[in-house]
Amino acid sequence: MLKKLMLGILVVSLLVISGCTTAEQQRGKAINTRADAFAKAERQTPQPIPSNFLARKMLAKYVVRQDVPDHPFYVYVLADTGNILGYYVAQAAPVNVNAFLSSTEDARNGYVLTAPSLDGIFYGGSGSSQGGDGWFFFDAATDALVILYGVKMFVSDQPLNLDVKPIKIREIK
Repeated sequence: MLKKLMLGILVVSLLVISGCTTAEQQRGKAINTRADAFAKAERQTPQPIPSNFLARKMLAKYVVRQDVPDHPFYVYVLADTGNILGYYVAQAAPVNVNAFLSSTEDARNGYVLTAPSLDGIFYGGSGSSQGGDGWFFFDAATDALVILYGVKMFVSDQPLNLDVKPIKIREIK
């Protein structure tokens, strides 16, 4: 038994000395190769440091623009062909139906659990997925709630110069 163990150690030692690599050595070599390539890429094309921060300015402007009260948004609805079917005038930009006013998670005993939303309903959570293709808004003229599911649309905070008709809500009295 001792002879077999010594023979095994000798064989492994010879393989390592002779240039055979283990999976760990191969991984290490691959990591070093990638690091060397990245260092060369950084020398050749250094990472720029922005000075104008335009994307950040646009994001801030986007947030401010959506926070203007009584400012209509024009929600253009598209057909599958890409043609514009019409547009709604909304009180604000559409909001995804999966947006909530409070957290829908509850941490207990080291676990993150799904908690009910303010409407008392559990939505998704715990690894499940909820469809995010629904959008809602309120009609500017009538205050009617409009929900669009699986609809192609684009939104502008100014009316576009397009030959399309508004989609109007019929008021029920």
